[in-house]
Amino acid sequence: MTCTNRCYGMLGEASENNALFIGDNFDCAYNVADPRDAVHAGGSITSLQLDNEGPLDLLIGDVSFPNSLAVLMEDAVDYQDSAIFVDLNFPLLTGGTQALNCQRFPAAYHLDVDNDGVRDLVFSPNTYLETDDDASVHYLRNTGEDLNPTWEYIQNDFIQEGMIDLGRGAYPLLIDLDGDGLLDLVIANKEKYTSVDNTPTSLLLFRNTGTTTHPVFDHQIQDTVDLATYGIESAFPAMGDLDGDGDLDLIVGDELGLMHRFQNNAGQGFMPSMQISELSIFDSEGITIDIGQFAAPQLIDINEDGLLDLVVGEKNGTLTLFLNCGDSSSPVWCKVVSDSFGENWGNIHVTNILGINGYSTPALFKDDEGIHVLVGNETGTVQAFGIATTDFEVELLETNNEVIAAGNGGDGFRAGAAFADLNGDTIVDCLIGIQNGGLRCYISGDSSTSDIENHFNTFSNNTFNLFPNPGTDVLNWEFSVTNLHTSNLHSAHILVRNELGITVFTSPIHTLTSRITNGSISTLDWASGIYIVSIVENDNNGRGSLLRNRKGGPIGPPVRWIKLN
Repeated sequence: MTCTNRCYGMLGEASENNALFIGDNFDCAYNVADPRDAVHAGGSITSLQLDNEGPLDLLIGDVSFPNSLAVLMEDAVDYQDSAIFVDLNFPLLTGGTQALNCQRFPAAYHLDVDNDGVRDLVFSPNTYLETDDDASVHYLRNTGEDLNPTWEYIQNDFIQEGMIDLGRGAYPLLIDLDGDGLLDLVIANKEKYTSVDNTPTSLLLFRNTGTTTHPVFDHQIQDTVDLATYGIESAFPAMGDLDGDGDLDLIVGDELGLMHRFQNNAGQGFMPSMQISELSIFDSEGITIDIGQFAAPQLIDINEDGLLDLVVGEKNGTLTLFLNCGDSSSPVWCKVVSDSFGENWGNIHVTNILGINGYSTPALFKDDEGIHVLVGNETGTVQAFGIATTDFEVELLETNNEVIAAGNGGDGFRAGAAFADLNGDTIVDCLIGIQNGGLRCYISGDSSTSDIENHFNTFSNNTFNLFPNPGTDVLNWEFSVTNLHTSNLHSAHILVRNELGITVFTSPIHTLTSRITNGSISTLDWASGIYIVSIVENDNNGRGSLLRNRKGGPIGPPVRWIKLN
């Protein structure tokens, strides 16, 4: 490839705002002094054809502005190109009737959303600050031609409209709220952006209107629990019967490290009706429990005395244990302080990003083996620390550093997880929330064991190489995997999709028992561009599914391949 123009479009952007300089107002030096390979300073660029002529036009977004600028190009002298027109409020003057308003830092994605063969546009903020969390995917349908588009603004919550989106942070809890034998869903969040000075936390209840094998979560009432009146921020829920009346009460951890108790006045067999009963709960010494910051409680009977104890995570990434020294109708919280580890139960320190925090969130789960100590962390993954013991001088050693991610790392930050059997197969499943405010569901695919420390992490390490990359007429690939679990000794296939998500090639591959498999694909007839290549595990019907971490999911992350002319 040869660089023929170091000032594409003959335009420049102002340093203090999103104004563009074109024509005589821009002077191109034909080179960039001291170029850097760092990330952008706050801009997004998408190239596409807006007027069916000349070089590719540009859509430009700026970190401090809600609008997108459209720049039309034309061929100029000496094989150069020039910007001839700027639409300051795209697409008002370039084929549309409604200007984009994306709040901050719009980034444009040119893809065929409705599969009509004509590419549309999707815009989303390239920042999580000061943006509308559940209305942040703007869809502009192209009702014209692919290279001569006409834009119809459809909606600002594309894909999101049918999702559970809590804003920032999602902390799920699976528990039977109304005593009907079905697991319901409780979700708290850190905050939800409404305006600059209004980012409330909330607690949502979802009643299971399905069955034990096919749950259907029906959203009840948002803000069921009055958190705003008491200044509670970054709520984290724990539920259990704390007063012996047969219904579920609530403890909420907050950003300041405090915890607050709410009493359920609805009675057994009804959806909860919560009223504050103890603002900032105290311990057996009469001292307000202050865990530090971002208290994340869970109620579970650790010492098997029939009373609910309290396990609490925090920003520093440790767990603190409070045993219930009271009775079934009046809990008293006695902090466990061991000679070996002090207040840090089991000497647990979860994985963090900068070696400072951790944001531990307990997700303990009980089965026939005992209480599995599972903890979410700042990196968006869940760690396992073996089985809980009543000997509090024993260190709880890490047994799996990525229970869910299977060696590929988390898909976000600040994980909160809930483990339970969602489909009645007696094997534990998982809901996990992360900082972006959404939930992911993982259904266990191994029917041979209920060991939650092992069966999620089916592949601990794999390598997928494409060569040459970029390439022209042939795509060679090699895939290797280690620590292969016996439940995955079956066939898979290679899948190649183009930029529009259309499958251009798929073929079965040898079974993965060999640990290494490879092949070659002729690409002579493929158009130049970017392709996404995946190794996909077949489901029980021989089909491939893209639901990760269950039979029928992709094995490892996909790899990008570039086809040259």
